[in-house]
Amino acid sequence: MKATRFFLPILLLAVNFFKGNAQEIELNRIEPPNWWTGMQVEKLQLLVYGKNISHTQPVIQYEGVTIKSVTQPENENYLFVDLLISTSAKPGKIKIAFIKEDKEVHNYLYELKPKSNREFNELSINGADVMYLITPDRFANGDTANDATEDTIEKHDRDNPDGRHGGDLKGIIDHFEYIKDLGVTTLWLNPFLENDQPKYSYHGYGISDFYKTDSRLGTNADFLALTQLCHKNGMKMIMDQVFNHCGSGHWWMNDLPFNDWLNQWESYTNSSFTNISISDPYSSQSDIDLHTKGWFDKNLPDLNQQNPFMETYLIQNSIWWIEYAQLDGIRMDTYPYPDKDAMAHWVQRIFQEYPNFYIVAETSELNTASLSYWNSGKRNKDGYESHVNSVSDYPLYYATLKAFGEQNQAYWLYESLAYDFLYGTPFNNKIFNGNHDVQRLYNHLNEDIDKIKLSMAFVLTTRGIPQIYYGDELLFDGPKPPGTTDGVLRKDFPGGWEGDERNLFTAKDRTDEEKEVHDYVQRILKWRKTAEEIHKGKLKHYKPGPSGKETIYVYFRYLDDRSTMVIINNGSDDIPSFSLSHYGESLEGYSLGTDIISGKVYPTLKTIALKANTAYIIELEH
Repeated sequence: MKATRFFLPILLLAVNFFKGNAQEIELNRIEPPNWWTGMQVEKLQLLVYGKNISHTQPVIQYEGVTIKSVTQPENENYLFVDLLISTSAKPGKIKIAFIKEDKEVHNYLYELKPKSNREFNELSINGADVMYLITPDRFANGDTANDATEDTIEKHDRDNPDGRHGGDLKGIIDHFEYIKDLGVTTLWLNPFLENDQPKYSYHGYGISDFYKTDSRLGTNADFLALTQLCHKNGMKMIMDQVFNHCGSGHWWMNDLPFNDWLNQWESYTNSSFTNISISDPYSSQSDIDLHTKGWFDKNLPDLNQQNPFMETYLIQNSIWWIEYAQLDGIRMDTYPYPDKDAMAHWVQRIFQEYPNFYIVAETSELNTASLSYWNSGKRNKDGYESHVNSVSDYPLYYATLKAFGEQNQAYWLYESLAYDFLYGTPFNNKIFNGNHDVQRLYNHLNEDIDKIKLSMAFVLTTRGIPQIYYGDELLFDGPKPPGTTDGVLRKDFPGGWEGDERNLFTAKDRTDEEKEVHDYVQRILKWRKTAEEIHKGKLKHYKPGPSGKETIYVYFRYLDDRSTMVIINNGSDDIPSFSLSHYGESLEGYSLGTDIISGKVYPTLKTIALKANTAYIIELEH
């Protein structure tokens, strides 16, 4: 994520060593709030919080569940309780008694539920899928009663581009048919967990409770209902998680369990934001520390994953959400910023429970060589292996801007893909032409409808797992000149609020250009659902050309028995007769083809007439 900065007073945060009356004992929360039987790993670590709770001894009497150890950190208000949940343990409610001087001062009924035992025979999100990214606060307001809530600070202010606008999970559910009808297969929501910050909290990346949906967006049950709606309709759900930092309003910030729960400095210190320092073979430790331990922002305290209790807390949080909400994938924010070893442990632990589970690392990196460090498919030269099975393909994103933007050179697409030998699994890369952190596609491509359609055709047919940002299919406007905030990139979906002048969820209110691009994207998406050569096929591409026609880029997605040829004419001139003889090795055995966009049948594959700034997606036939 890219956060727009606002500044809180600079404070060195330290553990609150409570020295009050030891008889005043409270029990305020236990996290994770419940767990499951049948896990591959028997150990579960409970974070227990309450005033002077460390003055008690937890006791459990439940068949198959034992307390392995209890850790009392520096802060008297915490206990970390390690449980062993054996394979013989049955679902039920465990009474955890907190004993002091042989008396029970508190108890908690901790529920064990049966694990779902879902199995993924292939990558849970894969080449057959297309993600649709939504910023929940900006999509649709389904419940005006939660626009402002008593348990959160920031109130509703739709006139402020950086304020809370009132979108929520119910709004997404209410407009689910639009998403389904578009033809995408997978939802990815920007974080929906509680962000109890005084301002600029709508984006979701300043989490104040890792187990609670923000009440202005709904409840955990609402998110579960949305995920179940996806599954009922053959769609999938990705959760956006953040482990590099929390929000300054997190419940533990005034009462930290350990001195090293956060990465702290003598005075406020920003991250260097230099991803390459991690893969740099000559990097100094001070540069590495500045990148990974510096804070992303003054309102985003940096979590110390080198603290083993923090590492375990975060790992268990992911597993909890996967199991509770039956997630199909996780997108991990700012992946190169946390401790890389802890993150590798996180990935491995998830795969223990859920083999083939999709994890995409947000890796905002311009250079393929540096990005491949996080998805090399093997140990890097420094001995590190991330185990991540997907990365955000920013090098290809920037190549699309060069290809279809002002440089107008298709060669950038060819060159970017030519570096795929550096990745372990390039076909798992998340590819995109827009997201919540970048200027809108409409503005990047100078409001040129033809170029936007070329970009969509490319992203939806090349290798990788595509992602579309909500509204790009409807030409949402979002320039970002210097000095502006990200709020302008995350505009409200017209029709999602009562009283909106237009409702773009329905075709009747769309302009001709909006309808043209929406229908174009929808046509490709619906065809794509059954195009196995796109889902699982190989890629063969040809250097843009031939000489004099360098604006033409041709590639094939193919299996042994089927193939689709994609021709992108990125130039401003029509070409009445373009010879296909150069592509003979890919056309061998095929005699005709059908353009899936226009429906036009090509009875021979010798020449083709190309219109300016037009993509042809041609299913080949024997």
